[in-house]
Amino acid sequence: MRTPRINLRSLRVRLCLWYVFLSMVSMAALGSFSYVYLLHALASSRQTTMERREARLVHYLEDEPAPHVELGYELGHFMKANSDTDILEVQDMQGRAIYPALGKEAPIMFTEEYSERPQFRIVPLRQHQYRTLQQVVKLHGRPYRLIMAGAVDEHYDILRMVETSYLIFLPLMFVASIAGGFMLSHRALEPVDRITRSAHLISLRDLNHRLPVPHTGDELQRLAETWNDLLERLEEAVQRLTQFTSDISHDLRTAITVMLSTSQLALRRERSSTEYRESLETILSECQSTATLLDDLLAASRSDIAKQKIEWGEVDLSILLAECCGHLQARAEMKRQQLTLTIDSHAEIRGDASLLRRLINILLDNAMKYTDEGGAITAVLRPDGDRVAIEVRDTGIGIPPTELSNIFHRFYRADASRNRDQGGSGLGLAIAKWIAEAHHSAIAVTPNAKQGSTFTVSFDRTAALALHG
Repeated sequence: MRTPRINLRSLRVRLCLWYVFLSMVSMAALGSFSYVYLLHALASSRQTTMERREARLVHYLEDEPAPHVELGYELGHFMKANSDTDILEVQDMQGRAIYPALGKEAPIMFTEEYSERPQFRIVPLRQHQYRTLQQVVKLHGRPYRLIMAGAVDEHYDILRMVETSYLIFLPLMFVASIAGGFMLSHRALEPVDRITRSAHLISLRDLNHRLPVPHTGDELQRLAETWNDLLERLEEAVQRLTQFTSDISHDLRTAITVMLSTSQLALRRERSSTEYRESLETILSECQSTATLLDDLLAASRSDIAKQKIEWGEVDLSILLAECCGHLQARAEMKRQQLTLTIDSHAEIRGDASLLRRLINILLDNAMKYTDEGGAITAVLRPDGDRVAIEVRDTGIGIPPTELSNIFHRFYRADASRNRDQGGSGLGLAIAKWIAEAHHSAIAVTPNAKQGSTFTVSFDRTAALALHG
């Protein structure tokens, strides 16, 4: 039977180990602090008691003065009257014992460093540990060395009991901390397990499922909500891509069918040059439409490359806008549309001339596609505070207000009116937005008061090199 291995990379195991480690460190620190504090408290209590008894002794002797020869008698009388008093020894300044309480065979040695301030130390006597107090005091006006000693065996017994308790308690707490760590980590990560199980049920074909959101107000709730927002955007993108793929497939299939049927029909019998020309014009129109569609697809794929090289240089927007309008003037006349150019300012910016030309052409082409015969398209270059703006206005079919937020999404077509007959692929405005963002600019669309729409590209002052009214 194989023993299950513990996966140290598991977040649950790591949380448990951290919990155990911090618990044991905390308990060890608490135990050490408690031990040191208890040791200090016992020593401080003992020292305070000895100081009080010493003060009582000095006070007793000073209140009942007696000759020097009777000092030993007075000390003996005090010790009998205070049976709970510590061991006492008094020496003169030459070290001769006046009151040798322990006898000559086991005297308490007075250190060479003596002072009028009390000094404490631990000394072994008769297989016991004693805390001693030594101090120079004046009795009947003469200095004496006073030594008091008190057994501290009980203190060490208490400390040993505390040590034993900790030695028994720590292993039990170690086991308890492991169990508690696993329980806490399991409960903490249980929402993650539920989210993981739910995420496994989500596939590309079924993106309508959402992760369960724990209403805990913590990071897991924010994580689940963020993932659900991501899934929602992904679902919308997949739906647009699916619709776009269907539309593109239909457009390509229709174009190929038209070219194939036109060619077959033209080759069935001899025809006049006029009929052949009409057939070739039909095929050419379909080829141009297909080429435009493929160009849009290529541009869309290029926009996905974040580090695409942009040929930066000085670009005069007034000249560029005039060139684009001039190239499309003939097309506007064929559709009986009025294309007007208004330049209120001259502005030079740093940018890629080819990309900016494509941006302007997309906006103008979009306006001409969705403006009926007799309509008007106006291109304007104007200052806008510390910015410079290009506007393209049309009197076309307009954009429903509910679709304005989606119009720059890739593969998006606003409605059925924007169909293949008008050449819309759902990529042009997405490409225009990418070009604008690549030039640190903003593009927006607003509905006109009566009919049509206005597209505005605004370049900030960091992009503008010069602006002349």
